Amino acid sequence: MSPEAADLIAASGGRLWVWAARPRMCCSGSPAWMHAATGPPAGLTGFTEVPADLAPAGLTVYFRAVGGQQPAVLEIALAGRRRAQVAAYWDGCLMAMT
Repeated sequence: MSPEAADLIAASGGRLWVWAARPRMCCSGSPAWMHAATGPPAGLTGFTEVPADLAPAGLTVYFRAVGGQQPAVLEIALAGRRRAQVAAYWDGCLMAMT
């Protein structure tokens, strides 16, 4: 997790939800895109807390696995220049590489 992302998450309550979801309106077989939010996403369940030794001190990260699979590396950083927001990357990609 980048220090800038950790600061934004801490300022927003100290909790982060990370999940992958396929677009609602797209072609069959489209990849799932990674999402991150500082508030719980509406209508989604199945999040598990990332062990405290893997999250920065004082922050809680909840992750929703895709089909029981998890990335080798889950990266959290800031995206956007004008309005920075938290972004998640599955093994360095915006798509869940399942």
